[in-house]
Amino acid sequence: MAIRVLLVDDNALFRDGVARILMSDGRFEVVGQASTGDESVAIAAELNPDLVLLDLRMPGAAAPETIRALLAQRADMPIGILTVFESDEFVQPALRAGARGYVAKDSTARELCEAAVALVHGRAAHLVPRKGARSERALIDSLTARELEVLRALASGASYATIARDLGISPKTLRNHISNTYHKLEIYDRAQAVIAAVQAGVVDVPAPQSQQGSSED
Repeated sequence: MAIRVLLVDDNALFRDGVARILMSDGRFEVVGQASTGDESVAIAAELNPDLVLLDLRMPGAAAPETIRALLAQRADMPIGILTVFESDEFVQPALRAGARGYVAKDSTARELCEAAVALVHGRAAHLVPRKGARSERALIDSLTARELEVLRALASGASYATIARDLGISPKTLRNHISNTYHKLEIYDRAQAVIAAVQAGVVDVPAPQSQQGSSED
């Protein structure tokens, strides 16, 4: 039986990317998504997921408060933290509140999935950012000024037609820029592009207005 996962992150496109990774693995089913801690508590009460993957820093209730509320519903609920902040200052309060472990947002797809399985089976997962691999910042720095404009536009959630119009280029030229950007970032879709951009700190995507995220590939 698939592991039923609730994803909690205020970035809808990041959630979509993580959902794709988990669903493509074959061992997981993403049964719900939330953009705030309060939403996650309500959705968890309804869906009773096997695993909650929770962003460390979101608008509204802090992660430790959200974790305690989730565990008040079900004391054995496995909760993992998704974070770009691996220092004790940020992570330890969440672990003390009851999270079983944390996973760096720049983990590989395989690392993320294996950590998720470990959390469900009661094993602590502590994956810090990778060392030695090309960082998102280095990949972003390989983009041209125009490709960086395209990346930021993609992160805004605008349609391709709107992006092409706003940048004053043809749809075909936009597609070429997107293809080059994906190649340089070593990714294959819009959601992953946004994840890389957010991790590198070149975009700040506002919180979504609904519980379900979507993307346009």
